Amino acid sequence: MPVGNSDRGVGLGAGEIMLFSDLSYQKFDWWHAEIPDAYQPGTNLAEEFEHEGLFINKSINLGLTIGLSDYWNVTLSQILIDRCMEWEGPVWASEDVGFNSDIHNVGDSKTVHHRSECASTDFIDMNGNVNAFGGYLGDTKINFKYLLLNQGKGPGSRMFIGAGLTIPKKYTLTDSPWSTTIYDHDNNPNTPNIETFSPHRHFYLSDGAYKISTEIQFFKKRIKKPVFWGGTFSLTAPINKSDYGYKPSTRYELSLMALSGPIKNIETNILMLSSIGLNFTAAYTSPSEWDNKRTPNSEAVMYIPGISFLFTTNNSEIGTFGLNFQRGYEKYMQNSERDIEETNKIYSISISYRKLLDKYIDKLYWK
Repeated sequence: MPVGNSDRGVGLGAGEIMLFSDLSYQKFDWWHAEIPDAYQPGTNLAEEFEHEGLFINKSINLGLTIGLSDYWNVTLSQILIDRCMEWEGPVWASEDVGFNSDIHNVGDSKTVHHRSECASTDFIDMNGNVNAFGGYLGDTKINFKYLLLNQGKGPGSRMFIGAGLTIPKKYTLTDSPWSTTIYDHDNNPNTPNIETFSPHRHFYLSDGAYKISTEIQFFKKRIKKPVFWGGTFSLTAPINKSDYGYKPSTRYELSLMALSGPIKNIETNILMLSSIGLNFTAAYTSPSEWDNKRTPNSEAVMYIPGISFLFTTNNSEIGTFGLNFQRGYEKYMQNSERDIEETNKIYSISISYRKLLDKYIDKLYWK
């Protein structure tokens, strides 16, 4: 069961049905340098401070795989997401220079870029327009997989080629977080208006763009340890811009994993530890664009090592579970004058589940 992708490494025969899910909790401990030409909201004071906080991502990905034939599988998956920002930078106090009780609340963020909030609610900008649509429903994915090699049981190789489509949802941004506008930033008609950033949100549930993906999977089951090993190389690329001018990054990803095999004498009345695994993912995201302009800090390389524990149940009808721990490292490519220094510590825990049903789709099943 590859980490975080419980449908990988499995090829179904004609008419077979598999249910799977991935429940994930991720914490991003982030920091970036101060942003030039940014002002504290409602004042003529430059920010002149660094930004930091915690970004929490909780999600559950639900999926269904069907064997269309002994060579073709189709997978449909839907993700539900709860994303929240915890701002740990400066906030307003009543004694602060520039504090105005008519427009500021004690505890509010001193930047227009970040605040403590969640993606479940709309973000309304200063003109009353929706800057980000809130919700919980993420993108839908459909993937077709061709089974070049498929040793269903026992030792042998499994090699699959896949292609898919990501269908976006409406819960996206309607304007670039990096756009600037000329406005009365300090609510003072006696001071000149300036061009600067207006209040906005950086995170969202969907890119708002359709994407195509392709992948190749190779896994091998053996008698000797590691009893199961392999990897996946995938590419995901946008085929259009969002309705609001955003073109997402293209993502290249290589994931490798290996499982130890049965662990003796580690079991309960319900679960048995069947394997301990190591995994590693390396990914590259190309620069994204807003209105044909490169988005700052969008080009990055990620390295994600992890360890996993695979459990089977004494009642085989229940299914298979995986418990996964990962620590991510992200390096932003400083290839533009608009890029700023940024660090990101990523921690992840996930629970994966899959169950091959006893039922068959008779019209597809070849007896």
